This record gives sequence, C-alpha cells and structure tokens, in this order.
Amino acid sequence: MEPIVGFLAGIPTGTWIAAGIAAAVAAAAVLTLSARARFRRFVRTAALDPSALGGRKLSPGTLALRERYVVRRARGGFRGNPGPFPGLPAALGYGERWISTLERGGNRRTLSRVLEFLPDTGLFACFRAALRSEALGRQLLEWAGTEAGAFAFRRIALSGPGRDFDGTKARILLADRLDEVRELLGDPEWAVRVFAVRILLGDGDERTARSLRSCLADPHPLVRRLVVDGWTNPDRKDFFKGLYDIMISDPVLEVRSSAKARIRKDFSDLYSPDPGSMTPEQVLHFLELLDSRDPSDEGIAFKYLESEVPEERLASAECLQASGALARILETAELGDAEELERRFRLLDAAAELQVTDFLSKVDTMESDGAFHLAARILARAGDRKHIATLARRWFPRMGPPPYTPERLGIYDLILAASRARGGEDACELVVAELNARRNQPELAANILMSLEGNQGPCVFPALQGLFLDPTFGLRAQLRAALLGQPRDQVVPLALSLVRADRASLPRVVRKDALYLIGELKLTGALQRALESLPLLDAEEISDFAPVLAGADMDAFERKARYILDGVDAPTRAAVIAALPATGSKSFLSDVKAALRDADPDVRVAAARALAGFHEGKALASGGLDLLRDPVERVRVAAASALAMEGGAAVLQGLRSVLEDPNEVEEVKRSLIRGLGRASDVGSLDLLADILGEQEALREDVYPALAARVSKRDLERLIERFKDATGDLKALLAEGFRRMGGTGERTLAALLEEDIASLKPYIVQVLEAQGYVEARIQELKHRDPKVRRDAAAALSSVGSLSAFRGIVLAARDPDPEVRVAVTRALERLAGPEGASLLAELESDPNPRVRKYVLWALERVKAKSL
Repeated sequence: MEPIVGFLAGIPTGTWIAAGIAAAVAAAAVLTLSARARFRRFVRTAALDPSALGGRKLSPGTLALRERYVVRRARGGFRGNPGPFPGLPAALGYGERWISTLERGGNRRTLSRVLEFLPDTGLFACFRAALRSEALGRQLLEWAGTEAGAFAFRRIALSGPGRDFDGTKARILLADRLDEVRELLGDPEWAVRVFAVRILLGDGDERTARSLRSCLADPHPLVRRLVVDGWTNPDRKDFFKGLYDIMISDPVLEVRSSAKARIRKDFSDLYSPDPGSMTPEQVLHFLELLDSRDPSDEGIAFKYLESEVPEERLASAECLQASGALARILETAELGDAEELERRFRLLDAAAELQVTDFLSKVDTMESDGAFHLAARILARAGDRKHIATLARRWFPRMGPPPYTPERLGIYDLILAASRARGGEDACELVVAELNARRNQPELAANILMSLEGNQGPCVFPALQGLFLDPTFGLRAQLRAALLGQPRDQVVPLALSLVRADRASLPRVVRKDALYLIGELKLTGALQRALESLPLLDAEEISDFAPVLAGADMDAFERKARYILDGVDAPTRAAVIAALPATGSKSFLSDVKAALRDADPDVRVAAARALAGFHEGKALASGGLDLLRDPVERVRVAAASALAMEGGAAVLQGLRSVLEDPNEVEEVKRSLIRGLGRASDVGSLDLLADILGEQEALREDVYPALAARVSKRDLERLIERFKDATGDLKALLAEGFRRMGGTGERTLAALLEEDIASLKPYIVQVLEAQGYVEARIQELKHRDPKVRRDAAAALSSVGSLSAFRGIVLAARDPDPEVRVAVTRALERLAGPEGASLLAELESDPNPRVRKYVLWALERVKAKSL
C-alpha cells in the first residue's frame, strides 16, 4: 500500500489538474451527448405518438435553440420514418411561440412557418401581422394564391372566429380581391360572415351596399350588430326604419342596444317612439333600452312602473333605479300630502316586489319623516334585511321624549312591524334595547311588546323575563302576550316557579301574572294549582281568567271546583264561586245560592256577584235583599251592586229605600248606583234619573252610571224623560248626555236617523248643546272627501237652522257626492215644512250663506224642471 501512496504523491500538481480537466470535459461530453439523445428521442416520440408525451413540453430555451432541428425533422422526418410531420412543431409548443411572435410584429420566417405548420390555428395571427406590415401582407397574399392557400380568406376567418381587426387596413390589403370577400357574406358559418362584414363596412360599392342591407336580418347577432354600428345606408329614412325595427323587435339585447345608440347618434331628429303602437313583446324590448340619463325616458319608466305586466314593471324599475329616480322619490317624500305619499309608496313597492331595491341604501342618509315612513313599509315586505336595523338605529333616537305626534308614532309602529316581519338579530337587539329604554313610556312600550310577539330571538326572552319580574312595569297584559310567543320550555318553568313563590320574596302582581300565564298556556297539569291560587286575583280578574282555565278541560275544572267548594278555606271558595259565572256552567248554582248565607263575608260577597253574573234575578231578589242589611259593609256594597244590576223591577223599591236611607254608608249607595249603570231594564234607568234630580250629594256618582247607559233603548227613554223634564232636572239630564261623550253622541245621531217625530226636536236640542253640529260643519272643510260626505249626511239628518247654515256652504264642494247631499237637504227647504227655515236663511247676516242658499235653490228648481 505504501508504494502506491508514494507513487501518487510523486505525480506533479499540474498533471493532476490536467487530468481533472480532461475528466470534466469527458463528463460534459457524455452529458451533452446523452441530453441530445434524450431530446431527439423526445422529438421522435412527439412526431410518432404525441399522446405518449403525457403533456410534457420543452422549455422556452430549448424551443429557441432547437427550432431549426425541429423544423427539419417536421419536413424530412426521421431514419426509418421519412415524414413529413406537419403537426410536430405544434405538439412541441412552437405554435404558441410563433403566434406570440406574430402578435408582437412578426417576421417573414415566422409567418412562413405558421403558414406551413399551423394553417388552421395561426392564420388569423398571420392576417393581423399582415395588416401591420406591407411585406408580410404581400407574403400572405402570395401564399393565398398557391394551392396551399386555397380558400385562404375563409380559413383566416375560421381560425379567429369573431375576433376584431382593423377593417380599413384589411380592405386596403384585399382591395383587388373584394369580390371574393363579398362572396363570404353568403357563407353558412357566422365567423366567416363576420370577417367579411368587418372588411366591407367602409366599401362604397353598390354591390356591397345591397349585401350589407341584407345583413340587418342575418341569423347571427354579431353580424347584425356590426352592420348596425358601422354601416351607413345612403337611404337615410330606410336605414332609420330598419334600425327602429331592430331596436324594438330584435331578440338580442346587445343588438337592440346598438340600434338605439346608433339612432340616438345619427337619427335623433327622426326618433319619436310610440309604445302604444307596439306589441307587448316590443314594448318590453323598448323599456329594456330606456336611458336612465334621459328625462323623457324616465317619464316613460314611471308610467310603466304601474303596469300590470311584471316584465314591463321590472324593466321600468331597473331604469329608474339606474337613474337614481327611485332613490329620489324615497328621499324627498313628505308626510304632509297623504295622496302623494301613497303614490310614491305604490311606485317603490312595485319595484320592490320585483326585488329592485337598491334605492333602500338611502336609509343610511335620508332625513325626511316621509322617507322613513316609506322605507319601513317597503322593508316589511322586501329589500335587504340589514336596512331594517339601520332604520331602527336611526329612528328610535329621533322619537325623543313625549308627547309624540300621530305621524311619528305611525312611523315608529311601521319600523317595529318591519322588524317583526323580517328583521334579523341586529334589529331584534335594537328593539329589545328600545324596550328597556322606553319601559316607563306606556305609549311606546306597548307597541314594542306587540312587535316582539312570536319573536324568539336569543335576546328577547331574558328582556321579557326581566320586565315580568319587575312589579313596577305596568303593561302586564301586553307583556304576557309577548311571553306566550316565546319557547314553552322557557316560559312554562318561569310561570310554575313564580305562582307558588314565597309572598314575602315576590310581589303579588308578579305571582298574579304567573297565574295568568299558567291559564293562557293551557297547562292542564297545573289546573288545581291555578284554582288554589285564584285568591291572588280580584273579582273582576277572576271573571276574565275563569274561561281560560275552564277552556283547557271543563270536566277537570268542575271536579277541582267541587273539591274546593267542599273544603273549609273561605278565600279559595270565594274565588271559585266568583269564577263560576264566567265558565257558563250552572251545575253549582245551588251551592252559590247557599253561599248567600255563608259565615264568611267574602263568600257571601262572591255569591251575590255570582248570581248577578248568572243573571239569576229571582234568586238574587229572594235571597239577596237581606244582604242589604248585612252587618259587614263590603257585603252590603256587593249586594247593592248585584241587585241593582240584575234584580229587576222586584227590587227597585228596596234599592230606592237604600238610596234614601240617611243612615246607610255612602260606599253602599255608590256601589248600588254603579250597579244601576250596568243594568239593562228601564226601571233602573228611571231610578237613576230620579236620584239625579232628588239627591244632590249623589249626582257625581250618577253621571258615570248614566254615561254607561248608551244603548238606543236607554237613550230613547232618557230623551223621553228629557222631553217631559222641567227646571233643574232638564239641565241635569243635558249634562248627563254631555258626559256620555262620543259613544252617546253617535247613538243619538243613529236615533235621529230613525226619524222619531216626537223625539227628534229634543235629540237635535241635545246634539246642538253638545257641539255636534259645529263639529260636523268643521268636517265639511276636511281634505278627505269621505269625511265631508259623512258630515253633510249628518247635518242633513239634524235639519236645524244651524245645520243648514253649515251645509249650504258646501254647495260647491268639488266632490259630487257631497253636492248631492247638499241638494237633497235643500230640497226639504223648498217644501212647505222648510218655509220658516228658508226665510231665516235667506235673511242670514252672513252674505256667503245668503248667496249659496239662493244658488243652491236655483239648482233645485232647475232639477225639478
């Protein structure tokens, strides 16, 4: 081993370097030869079996270096496979390289190779290069004249179907061969016809004009569009007619748009569209081309936005949205003109119905109350839901503190309705926050609670629960209604846990509401718990609540009621007795009668009220009169009320004696009077009228009782008493009529229409004293014609001098129905029964009254002729 090492160490360094270089050169030569061999195998494979390449391509550098070799092999083939192989360059990737070179400018060699090896795919690139270079143009034309270039122009067109090029330069290049180009207009392939049209558009030859005129009806839309855009027909009117027909009849929007643009550009003096003469399909085409920048087109769009045809509405809405008109009519809406506001809503709603709602983006910036009103109504039905939250976020703070105008309350309710109908979680959270902020404002809080009914958003139940547990929150019924729309698996446990809660830890109002919830949830499994909890409620509340409990399961209710009535607990027995009339079941009537003599005062009170509720007047008269002398005051109070309400004629004398008894406490007398106010017999009404006149100390209690007796029968009787009354009683009854308010006034007006001759003057007297006539005269100036019609009819029914003084001033009302009512009223004056009234009107100190009376009477006379 040592001799070998010594030998190597003795070799000079230069020798080592020379040997290394020789080895490297040899290795490089081997690698180069190997790479060349692999390349040639690759090229051979591409020529013989391109699919075997598996998508492999040569690198750009290899393509550049080996181009001559590839071309040689494509022409001459290989040993044993002489070729040629015209598809070889394309298989190796030269097609993209050569075409890219031509697009950048090209040269004769590249053009030649494309024409030789890529005639189908690269011809169009050759053509575009030829348009840029005269030398390449001559080369292309020379090739086109050879056998290989047969049908050259058609092949050029098919190699770049529909692609654009400079038609003017092409026409110059092919100036000597335009006849061949014209022939291409008849080719079945659309790409060939497009190619020919692009070249011929600027040609002034008459043969070309005839050919291009026929292209307006070409089967392919691109051909038609090119002719519409670029051709000029010497016959201007004929060309306009063809363009107009294309604009309204062509099925392709692109072509129709080009036709309208050409008309606007060159034929605006002839353009005067008449949608009324178009077919429905043509109208739709016309509307789709409306120019959003043209005021006249905008007016047409507004007209068709109210069309009954959805397609026409959609096209109009899209035009108005693009022009910003829809946004403008939203932003500028005002509440002052109800008719105009409703018109704007119809327009916006017609667009929104077809999902054209971009105008709602103005919710972010609009300021007028009318805009908020319209946006809320639209968003309740359509549009992006996110705008509902924006609307709520912007409007809620604008409400400010009370008092609130009816208009602003209306917008508030509309926004709540939109949130309820379509609002997302963001809107829900805003409404809940608004509820907490407005909890002490019943006017708004009630509306918010109503909007939350059925809304099961995750933020709703915790907010409602918090309010439910707050005894100071007043809107309990509305709150319960909202809770009933929440998931039962949340509401039921809440109600059951509260109804039996410790009295010291939970206020009575909360436990009472929990009881209501149990009934309204129809929890039959908690029926006994609910019945045993009835003492939480007042008598009136029990009457309201009982049908809810009994409605869930009447048989179970009666079994539980029997169990409790047989028990010893007086408050529970009294509560159950109070509930019985509202259920409609008389199976416990004997128990109720017996309870009139119960030892517990509350049971006796409940029994008296229950018999009144059952309308058992005879049983009440026989067993209840003794209760008027009961030692317990609250029993006497309940008995007096029940007997007054249901006792009838049999107990009137006993009731009168109680009212006249100076030793009876005032509360008993007041309770009796309240009962008389709820009675329905004539005798009780007469008793009220008598007490009104006889006992001054009780008058303020009698007035509310009289105000509750507003049925036609009762008012007819009171008018008879008014007719016969004298002195103070007449004035007191007049005050009683006044305190009946609008309900009594409406009933008296209805009585007046029945035309009871003996009572009419007195009804009129009462109505005039209450200001009824003056109020109707003011309504004759109302903007709503329906209000004016009703006012005119009402004044005609009154028929007094003051009524006629008012009604004649409406003789020239713009509404025909109001004028008819005036005429009918004045026809009565023309008769013998109206002579005295007519005389007074004709001498009225107001000249307008005298003038209109004479004018109206002339019309009456003319009508009679």
